[in-house]
Amino acid sequence: MHKRIVLLASLLTFSVFLGACHSDEETVKETENEVFAIHDEVMPKIDDIMKLRKQLKKRITSLDSLKAGGSAAATLRTDEEKEQASRLHRNLDVADSLMMDWMGHYNGDTLAKLSSDDALRYLNGQKDQITDVKTKVNTSIEQARQFLGKK
Repeated sequence: MHKRIVLLASLLTFSVFLGACHSDEETVKETENEVFAIHDEVMPKIDDIMKLRKQLKKRITSLDSLKAGGSAAATLRTDEEKEQASRLHRNLDVADSLMMDWMGHYNGDTLAKLSSDDALRYLNGQKDQITDVKTKVNTSIEQARQFLGKK
């Protein structure tokens, strides 16, 4: 009877352990899916960044042409607008670089080699980074569109 109780307790402990491991694996997979959902939302916007950079570059070129024949006041406004366009272009460059850097440094292959706790820590850090990238991408796109739309 005593052996049966010990056996039953051992089986119960083992099944709880297996359930916990399975739960940890599911949590890691869910967190990884959350990270890639953010990535998949941001990645198509890289095309928008490319188009907006091209439009800003074109605007800067046209401002250079306007500056050549304008008055002092017009030249000052043109210089200010050109500086704003250049700043917005740099912001788009930074957002694009952040996305490319994140993709280059993400190392999902090592997740299987990490403990569940370490994998979750890594993924939560990656989630914070890709969320920051998303914010910078969206902000730079919105600001560039506003600038180009008002001109």
